[in-house]
Amino acid sequence: MTITTHAAIGAVIGRISGNPILAFLFGFFSHFIVDMIPHGDTGLSDNFRVFKRKRKQAVAYSVIDGVFALFFVLLLANMKDIGNMQLYTWGIIGSALPDLLVGFYVVTKVGWLKHFNEIHFFFHDYFVKKRGDVPLKYALIAQVVIVAYLQSKM
Repeated sequence: MTITTHAAIGAVIGRISGNPILAFLFGFFSHFIVDMIPHGDTGLSDNFRVFKRKRKQAVAYSVIDGVFALFFVLLLANMKDIGNMQLYTWGIIGSALPDLLVGFYVVTKVGWLKHFNEIHFFFHDYFVKKRGDVPLKYALIAQVVIVAYLQSKM
């Protein structure tokens, strides 16, 4: 999933949870569940981490996604429902953290993150490796619809 989609789901989880600690924990664990849904980025992921080619494409995708996620968070920050901002924030942090830790591992190869990286990609690739992925363009359209829907519910 895109970071933007994870952030939107994390924000909704945060609001529903009513507790910053639960928002973080449920956001964190939701990341793995949502990543199990085939979402079109297996080719980008494999090119980056396995085949080590076409890294520019994967990095560009991540940067664009990060910018959209930033806009989403800034949009939330300008809402009138400022009372729930702490809940949104911790839900978003929890839901985005797994991808940030994977990125940190890829860059640094810090040993204690190796197992986390393997667990992350176990979930990420669970159905994709068995049944195949969906085309990225359709997955992105679906995620835009999901983010727009979740935004309308906040």
